[in-house]
Amino acid sequence: MNYLILINYLILMREIIVKNFIITLKSVEIKNHRLYNTYLFYFFKIIPFFIIKFFFALLNIKYIYLIDNIYFSNYGEFRISPTLINVYVFNDDTEQKFNITNNILKYNGTIPIWYIIENEKCNTFQKIQFKYLSKGKMESNIFNLTEINNKLLYDIFKK
Repeated sequence: MNYLILINYLILMREIIVKNFIITLKSVEIKNHRLYNTYLFYFFKIIPFFIIKFFFALLNIKYIYLIDNIYFSNYGEFRISPTLINVYVFNDDTEQKFNITNNILKYNGTIPIWYIIENEKCNTFQKIQFKYLSKGKMESNIFNLTEINNKLLYDIFKK
């Protein structure tokens, strides 16, 4: 029984360390101006994340960060989104579709689509298709990337 207490304590310590010291800031948006991987981000690695989070909340600054190879943000509240089966990007003039499902799975639902498009180098494509499981049914939606650019990932599944 004592080993369970020790394991829980070690898990808690890992969470505290990871959530405060091993976070990588990826993007900051200040008044619609986006900063990516600047030298300022190296300075932020020195400061515990709860302090950065507090000041960003005071100044109403949006940010994207990476924990355990999963991208998170403060752009919206976390919501459960449907199970993604396949995600394809393609152009109107070609039949060829590129499957980016494995790349999309590393993003939390609060990540803006523009960040995913830029980070996954999908800027040259015009459309994106999502195949997903919602309420037990397989559904598919095709969007123009320019139309959904400013939406959050979980917003595109709303009807």
